[in-house]
Amino acid sequence: MFDPMQGARAVRIERSAAAAWPAGRTEAAAGWLLRHTPGVARRRSNSALPPAPDRHPERSLDVVEAFYRAAGLPVTVQVGPAEQHRELDAALAARGYRREAPTLVLTAATADVIAATDPVLSLTVEGVPSAAWLAAHQSLNGPGDTSALARQVLARVPAPAAFVRAEVEERDAAIGMVVADGEWAGVFCMATSPEHRRRGLALAVLGAAARWAAGRDCAELYLQVEKANIAARELYSRVGFAHSHHYHYRVLGGAVS
Repeated sequence: MFDPMQGARAVRIERSAAAAWPAGRTEAAAGWLLRHTPGVARRRSNSALPPAPDRHPERSLDVVEAFYRAAGLPVTVQVGPAEQHRELDAALAARGYRREAPTLVLTAATADVIAATDPVLSLTVEGVPSAAWLAAHQSLNGPGDTSALARQVLARVPAPAAFVRAEVEERDAAIGMVVADGEWAGVFCMATSPEHRRRGLALAVLGAAARWAAGRDCAELYLQVEKANIAARELYSRVGFAHSHHYHYRVLGGAVS
């Protein structure tokens, strides 16, 4: 049972995550947050967040569809928290929207993550996405839309934020980003090079993120992980992350990455 207190926390996290990952263009309409980021081909950057269920978002889908069609994009809705939007999800399915990328949102007490990880002095923690961090992000994620992402999203991440980077033998090995928002801090952009996996680097990055968050009085951490990513889910559970809620996307039209 998804109780009201848990539901309020989930909504708070979703809005915090939207602010931490800025879109190039946003528009508020009928309670929806409509997001579009030119040049960035990612669902998170080009999708609509619904208003509360009691505002019946399923009745204002024409506004959402008009926005994305005008932008020449597939109409994409982030159905989250999914536990609160069953009616919306059913309405989208009835209109032919396909379901994509089921994602879990996990939370942990900052203190628990710190207790479960060791401080690593060799990590680099910076307040802005430096050229070195952006290069590491590109090398660990592939070319794709990383240049546009750096320009349109990462350069505009709201402060306070920290960009964590680990090197092994002067080569980029792992990165992460953490953004503080009141009592919460969101962890994003976790990536580890294939040759350095299972060596504790991701845990070290998480630990550095948690210690930074504690210094900003953030008592809780959240992160998002696709449901199919079992290895990442197991790693996060080792340091205290547990299920909060989930979301998925509904897409009408061409594919979005």
